[in-house]
Amino acid sequence: MQPKRSVKDIDQLAAEETAAYLRRASITYLECCVSLMMTHMGRDEIAAILEQEADMLRKLD
Repeated sequence: MQPKRSVKDIDQLAAEETAAYLRRASITYLECCVSLMMTHMGRDEIAAILEQEADMLRKLD
């Protein structure tokens, strides 16, 4: 029989799993957005937009 986990351990595990799920969901959403963009725009235009977005993210404090 496994020892019972403390509430603190369970809360930490839940927080880690929630963060991992949100990360995966965000990446999937971004991939869908890029795919949609590719149906209506050229690759160079998409790359330029994504580069601008990346620059804005890097500048966030």
